Amino acid sequence: MVLTVTAQAGLVGAQVLLQGGMSVNGSWLTRLMLLSPTLLGLYVTWRLFLNPYVSFGQDRFRVNNLFTYYLVPYHSITALEGRTALTLVVSGYGRLPVAALDAAPLTGKAKRDAVARELMRRRAATTPRAGHGFEKRSTIGLPEWLGPVPALALLLMGSLASSFGY
Repeated sequence: MVLTVTAQAGLVGAQVLLQGGMSVNGSWLTRLMLLSPTLLGLYVTWRLFLNPYVSFGQDRFRVNNLFTYYLVPYHSITALEGRTALTLVVSGYGRLPVAALDAAPLTGKAKRDAVARELMRRRAATTPRAGHGFEKRSTIGLPEWLGPVPALALLLMGSLASSFGY
């Protein structure tokens, strides 16, 4: 997470320097065209590295993967699998990968194992409650289009303007 935030700060810093240099003798449309890859890079970095997470609730475990999130009641988790990533086996729904908990060198297997132990502890301690079942929802919505759509629009505006000589 620290590396991702640092990379985003580096992208913003590079863009500030680039825009400052272009302010003297560059057109605003060219500056927009140069801004769009940075916006897209910030969005992709956020989507891949900051958006996936897990959180513990009172009755359910929230798994926020790249484009979907799941609310999994503790009592419906039948097993935990995976050597390099955590995979939940949910009764009636099959295997559910957890994108935020892989055993990559930077995140480590210890974090994944700690979450797995906590899941098993909560599964043993909870009882089913009405209205707190399994949920799966897509996260493609208003915040998600705010990254790629303006980046693409700025890129197209800048490239069209530069092709017409503005």
